[in-house]
Amino acid sequence: MPQASLLSYFSKPTTSATELQRRKVGQSVGDDKPVSIGMPTVPSTQQADIPGIAEGINHRSAKQAATGRTSTEKRDTNLEDQGTNETSFEELPDQSLSRIIHVPHLPGAFITTIQKAHIPAIQRLTSTTLPVRYGENFFTSTLSEPVVFQLSRVVLYGSDPVGWIRCRLEPCSANHSAPLSEQGPSQIYIQALALLSPYRGLGLATILLDAVLRSPIAQADSTVCIYAHVWEKNEDALDWYAKRGFKRVMLLERYYKRLRPGGAWIVRKELDAG
Repeated sequence: MPQASLLSYFSKPTTSATELQRRKVGQSVGDDKPVSIGMPTVPSTQQADIPGIAEGINHRSAKQAATGRTSTEKRDTNLEDQGTNETSFEELPDQSLSRIIHVPHLPGAFITTIQKAHIPAIQRLTSTTLPVRYGENFFTSTLSEPVVFQLSRVVLYGSDPVGWIRCRLEPCSANHSAPLSEQGPSQIYIQALALLSPYRGLGLATILLDAVLRSPIAQADSTVCIYAHVWEKNEDALDWYAKRGFKRVMLLERYYKRLRPGGAWIVRKELDAG
């Protein structure tokens, strides 16, 4: 089953932070109708052939020759915020993976790791925003797979999930059978990124992405890039990524079966060794 990253195309947000604060916190996630729709990711057979990956590895290898560091590769992600380019957040001092990120400009909203209690609401909001239907395991494995757990976050407003991001770590090489620790450079791939429409334009998707990029996995020398897929006609999303350092790498023709035209751009951001 193909996987999808949200915000492949979306509308301009119309809800302000003040309006959100006046809303009842305990609203039903299933009642919101987000306008963003996620797109499938590149099949695993195509991932190793993405142009520029080898160049990125060579660039990182040259860099580590001077610094003595090892390389890893990262993938790009899809984001939903259009109206907010600059975001601020406060990360509570906590050495555990369950650190909480508060959003100062939106009291009541915070970002944290995904817990079992969040899964039902995440399933509902995903089903309303993505054309792809996921099996139960896609959601529950977010908790059971350690690397995916570390690279995934949920946005809570009050106690309700209103958005989330799910990522995985993949090898840059075609040797997928070997453990990641033995495969050399790795890349981060965003499998799903969703926000309910009233919460767009508030910087929440940017903070979700930043939370992934600040993770120990993303900061590792062996993680070299992060990438996503965007529908070819979604100029707003393509512009959003461009403003955040992503570059168009390849156009995959007839990638989406339900859209016309069906092409998808691979957008990628190289990650610094730190």
